[in-house]
Amino acid sequence: MDKKLWIWLFLSLPASGLIFRDGASPAANTQTAPTGEFADSGWQYQIRYGTFHGTMISPKHFITAVHIGAAETEIHQPIYFNGVEEKTYGIRPGSRRVIGTTDLAIFEIWETFDDYAELYPRQDEAGRELVVMGRGFGRGEEIANQGWKWGPAATRLSRWGRNRVDGAADAGSSGNSLLFFDFSDRFGEDEAAATGGDSGGGIFIKDGPTWKLAGVNFSVDSFYSDAEVPANSNRFRGSFYRADGLWLGSDANGWRLIPSRGFSSNPGNAAFFRQSNTYASRISTSLSAIQAVIDPAIALSEQSADENFATWLGGFGLTGNTAPSDDADSDGLTNLEEYLSDSDPSDGNEGRSPFELEFLPNGDHRFTLVESLDREGRGLTTTLESSSDLAAWAEVTDAAESSNTVDNSQGIRTRILERSPSETDALYYRLRITLSSL
Repeated sequence: MDKKLWIWLFLSLPASGLIFRDGASPAANTQTAPTGEFADSGWQYQIRYGTFHGTMISPKHFITAVHIGAAETEIHQPIYFNGVEEKTYGIRPGSRRVIGTTDLAIFEIWETFDDYAELYPRQDEAGRELVVMGRGFGRGEEIANQGWKWGPAATRLSRWGRNRVDGAADAGSSGNSLLFFDFSDRFGEDEAAATGGDSGGGIFIKDGPTWKLAGVNFSVDSFYSDAEVPANSNRFRGSFYRADGLWLGSDANGWRLIPSRGFSSNPGNAAFFRQSNTYASRISTSLSAIQAVIDPAIALSEQSADENFATWLGGFGLTGNTAPSDDADSDGLTNLEEYLSDSDPSDGNEGRSPFELEFLPNGDHRFTLVESLDREGRGLTTTLESSSDLAAWAEVTDAAESSNTVDNSQGIRTRILERSPSETDALYYRLRITLSSL
């Protein structure tokens, strides 16, 4: 049964890497994907949003925590997440959607993710094993037989760990339903608790053969004091498998002495805090609202490149002159050219050419290419070609890129290439644009 987490939530603060229960923090869990039975348990869907994490949940969307802000214009996926290459994606301005009164925020990107996490659909999370991701602090000073203070900023790294969902609770009147798990000793050296900086990281639960996103890191029990008279001046942040006799709280919200006896899975009982708890915003209770945001993008990803092109044209109200080679707005640019440069195919005053050629005084040739940030997702490929007779065309392979600029407000990339031709005959250039399913 779900429980209420009314007055106790003030004891937590936004979660920031993970601290591990036994042994040194496992090196295998630091910037390294889980293996064996925990392979594909969500690590591959994590991205870096500023200094925090987020999770890909559609071809166009990622989810993270509201409280870490909305100032970022792009996200990154380091090699250690995907095992392939560093990737950067632009966030569409104004795309942030907060789910009700929860701490769940969804952003849309310009590009298209190759893959994304499925969502955990049922409210039966309690008792299930989980894998948690984060980018917070590691261990600091040990308090013998109790736990550790959080380490310095240099210990902040992307990590994954294991635990088990202890239950669910409502965070007071905020409407944010939370999953929670404590810092005990169930899973050996992989047992983990969140720390400062882990906010936004994903919590994954296995559903049949598939690990699915069940929560997003929200907060942790963290401000403690071991002084006779607790105060902000003598408090510290830590993760404890036995918090017996410590005070938990703050001057503004009050201090509670953690009892030395008893354990409880009820957040309304002081014994609940004898072990530090991690809280994650629950996906299952917001499932329909999340799907309302992401389902259109998932549906588009299931269409062919031709169908997506037609959908794009339809978004501008075009019902005629819709072939790739048509020029619906008579601005001298084909529909396919405008698709590549992401300009308006219905307005002749807003055409944006994807290709410009300039002959420089030193004899070099300069090419300016303007492309949608979602060129690959749209199924578009481009090839710069040259010819001396307008009959035989060959790919230009010796043009060097001198500039690569992203305009995130427009969702376009401008690349400038330069070439020093060796031929003395007249040269002609063209940009071949191909829609993959044509």
